[in-house]
Amino acid sequence: MSDIRDEMNQVIKELQNRGVGINSHMNQEKVQGLGDVVEDVLTKFGITQERFKKWFNLKECSCTQRKKWLNGLFSWKVKNE
Repeated sequence: MSDIRDEMNQVIKELQNRGVGINSHMNQEKVQGLGDVVEDVLTKFGITQERFKKWFNLKECSCTQRKKWLNGLFSWKVKNE
């Protein structure tokens, strides 16, 4: 169980480093969505669209569509750095 907590803490820390926090929705400069964050975090761990397609022998993974869907579902404003 502590391994899962350590992994989640690492993800939360990465989100906070990217400006996503409990009050992120209050900032006015830039809109970012959940799809952007998921893509950034997965890329940080070496999971790219190309790698995903290779692992599962896919021509298309629909990752871009999922990203847009998640951005539409959950979006917030973050500070520009």
